[in-house]
Amino acid sequence: MARGDVYRVSYVFPHERDTAPDAAEVEKERPVLILQNDLDNDNERYPLVLAAPITTQKTDRVYEQDVLLPAGEANLTHTSKVLLGLTQPFLKSRLGQRVGRISQVKMKQVELRLLRLFGILRRAEGSSSGSAER
Repeated sequence: MARGDVYRVSYVFPHERDTAPDAAEVEKERPVLILQNDLDNDNERYPLVLAAPITTQKTDRVYEQDVLLPAGEANLTHTSKVLLGLTQPFLKSRLGQRVGRISQVKMKQVELRLLRLFGILRRAEGSSSGSAER
């Protein structure tokens, strides 16, 4: 398992958990993007991995905390988006099949969006182009 890999994992989106009478009914295998560093990924004593879910839903609406992935990226069959705003820990033992790996260009987009999401990098005031400053 490495940073930038896409794996399948059994997962329920938070909004589905809140609206479904039985969360097990909406839990299904979904792709997630591994975000955690490789040192921790390789640590057998650390049972968790930080990852962000990937969805094929509403790809026409891509927010600043999302990264659009075209069909074929990381062997995904449909245009998808990484939901960085839903980054969370997953048990390594619950990860299923490895789907693929995103390109270095897309991983760079992910890293920049994470910096902005966590407030490490902020958008320049008055900027509408999406440029950011430290």
